[in-house]
Parts: sequence; C-alpha cells; structure tokens
Amino acid sequence: MKRHVLFVLGMALLVATAAFAGIHTRSGKVYNQNSQWKEAVRELLLAIEEDPKDDEAHFQLAFAYSNLDSVALAYKHFMKAKELQPKKARDVDDNIKSNYARHYKAGQAAFGRSDFRLAAVEFERATFADPMQSAAHYNLAVSFSRLASTDSTYNTKVLAEADKVLELAPPSDPNYAKSLQLAARQLVELGQVDEAVARFQTLVEKDPEQYAMVEETANEMFNMRNWKGASALLRMAADARAAAGTEDFQIYFNIGVAEFNLGKEDPAHIDEAVIYYEKALAVQPDDGSTVYNLMAAYITKADWSNAALWGEKYVSVSPADPKGWQLLARCYGELGDDEKAAEALSRYQQLKSQ
Repeated sequence: MKRHVLFVLGMALLVATAAFAGIHTRSGKVYNQNSQWKEAVRELLLAIEEDPKDDEAHFQLAFAYSNLDSVALAYKHFMKAKELQPKKARDVDDNIKSNYARHYKAGQAAFGRSDFRLAAVEFERATFADPMQSAAHYNLAVSFSRLASTDSTYNTKVLAEADKVLELAPPSDPNYAKSLQLAARQLVELGQVDEAVARFQTLVEKDPEQYAMVEETANEMFNMRNWKGASALLRMAADARAAAGTEDFQIYFNIGVAEFNLGKEDPAHIDEAVIYYEKALAVQPDDGSTVYNLMAAYITKADWSNAALWGEKYVSVSPADPKGWQLLARCYGELGDDEKAAEALSRYQQLKSQ
C-alpha cells in the first residue's frame, strides 16, 4: 500500500512540475503581449530552465530578445524553437527576416550618409540577426574597409568578414568576386602578399580569363603605391593574359614601374624592372616612356654602356625632351666619351633655352 501511495505522490509531483514550467511560459507570453520585454525574458528563462525542450518558451524568449534588440540571442532561440517544433518554421523565419531587414536597412542608410562607423554597427547587428546572410557580411566588410583607411586595426576585421562571404556565398554571387578582391587587398595590407597571391592562384588556374579580377585589384595596389603587392598580383595577371593570348603593354609597363620602385630598397629588383620594360616594348615598340625608364634603370645599375644605348634610343623617339639629352650627356661622360657628352649637353642647353 505504501508503494502505491508513493507512486501516486510521485506522479503528482511530476504533474506539478510540468504545470509550474507552463506557468512561466504563459507568464512570459503575457508579458510579451504587454510589451514588458525584460519581465518576459525573466519568466521565459525560468521556463527553459525547467524544460529546455519547451519550444514555445524558446519562441517567446526570442520574440522578447528581438524587441530588446538582442538579435544574436533572438536568432539562437528562434532556431531552437524551430528545431524543437518544425511547425514553427514559418513564424521563426518571418521574425528572423524582420530582425535582419531592420538592421540591414539601417546600415544602408548610415553608409549612404558616409557614417561608416554606424553602418558597421548596424551591418554587424544584421549578421547577428541572421548569420547566414552573406550580403550583411559583405557590407560589414566594406564598412570596416572604410574605417581601416584611418585605423589599421580594422584590417583583420575586413578580412574576417570577406572570408565569411566566401564561405557562405556561391561563386556565382557578385559579392563573391568582390569579397575575394577585398580579402586579397587586406592580406597585402597585412603584409601577407604570398597568401593574397594564393587566394587568386586557384581561380586563375581554373579559368585564365579571370585575370581581369586580379588585374583590377593589382591596379588598385599600384595606384596606392603598394609596390610589392602590385608587382605580385600584376605578374599573375600578366601570366594569365599570356595564357589567354591577350598580352597587354600597360600591365608589363606597370610591373616595370613597381619593380623599379622596389629596387630603391633591393637593387635586385632593377633587373626585374628591365625585363618587364623590355616585355612592354615587345608589345608596343618605341614607346617613349618605356625607353626612358629603361635608360633610367641602367643608370641606376651604373651600366653606362646600356644606359647610353637606351639614351640614344630615347632621344631618337623624343628629340624635344631636354631631360633625355641631359641624361645621355651624363652616360657618355661616365664612359669617358667627352665628344659625345659635349654634343648631348649642347643639345640639352639649346632645348632648355627655347
């Protein structure tokens, strides 16, 4: 008999516990209906503590967190509610979309006003509201990149968000290519040039026609005078162009310029500059700027014989430039050919006096 009484008491206790948990869920729902969000959170956390599988408690808690703008917690509990009760999927998805749209639109508005700090805050909240939306991660990366122009600590954040886009978006997504470029730029800024090259290498090997993406990024580096990054990416683009049968004068010329500037710190780069200037002339012979730069490269190397040869070439294609005659006079002077040095110097003085 005692066993029967204990069994009945035990059943009563279980029923009471279930009812107690239900009370917290019902209380939380009422608080939500009255817009008492903090009180709702308190009650619903108690409900989930009593019964972690209470799908309604998770849903109501997520709703309360949404109204407190704790969108990361809202997403967590919305997803838990859908996991526990698939019939809630539509309501869950609608609420997640609403949270996401609110912050995404706020981010767009702030970005449009060039308030990049606020834009970053709002786009980051959008990524919390729905971490699976690559568009928010991309816009957050772009906002961070604007802030990085005056605060380099944002570079790693740009890279992290760009990588998140590459993880979430298919290659057909327009933001995929943009994020690949953005990631490469940040890697160069962080001094990880080899990694930046590696990011593009597989893409270009699969499809050499993708050199345009690499070239665009490289030219940005070039315009920013980031010579190391520009040279590395321009070389890749040049190789891809060669494979596609679309060699380009300008890309070879720009590599030459980048290598020449790198040669100010490491003279070995001057030899590379010479190679690429000559490649440029193979595509577009007699280009005055390239011939002049070749003369300057050989002067930097103190190779006066070759400097004089290219100097003669330069004054033949640009005879009205006094600077060419001046440098040619110097070359012949270094070679000990006083007669030719005097002739070149005389021509320089004539042009300067005009």
